[in-house]
Amino acid sequence: MVPNNKKKNQHLLIMLLVLTSLFLAYCSKPVEEIVKPTLFITLKNDTGKSVSGATVRLYKNAADTGITKLSDSSGVVIFYDLDTILYYWEAKKDCKTNRHSQQTLNRSLIPNVILYGYSVMSENGELIITNKSQESYKVSDSLFSVTIKSDSAFATFHKAGSYLIHSVPVSDSTKGKDILIKIICNDTLRLNLPY
Repeated sequence: MVPNNKKKNQHLLIMLLVLTSLFLAYCSKPVEEIVKPTLFITLKNDTGKSVSGATVRLYKNAADTGITKLSDSSGVVIFYDLDTILYYWEAKKDCKTNRHSQQTLNRSLIPNVILYGYSVMSENGELIITNKSQESYKVSDSLFSVTIKSDSAFATFHKAGSYLIHSVPVSDSTKGKDILIKIICNDTLRLNLPY
């Protein structure tokens, strides 16, 4: 037969162990798993239709080779397990690109969050204007206005279509000239100043 004190001590010890276990289970905070950010990019064309099979390169800076994926049948590409930094993306399919649309979120990505980007892909070509004169020219159209110094060049990408380019020597604004150009998809148009 166990003395009464020993029985009380055993019950007290068991109760203490149970209470300690419950206290530890209740008070310990679960470790939250930090999930790396995800970027979900949707690609549409000028008419709002999904662009499938586009090559999308996601990169951190110009020197970064980046990650490349293809958009799915609904024009979506998803990048998982990203760093919490600012990313840029470039989308291409045939001569369509997202050069005239969103190419970054302009913010660092956030852990445990899915962020969404949207780009419109348009047909475009490159325009290179070279100033071969001894004076600077102001050159403009509906999309840009720039001063091109003597013996230098300016390059830009335009959507395919026709544009009226106006150029004027900086030294004499009365000698301005206009020229109508046509940008063809995936082509490079070169324009020399003066024309």
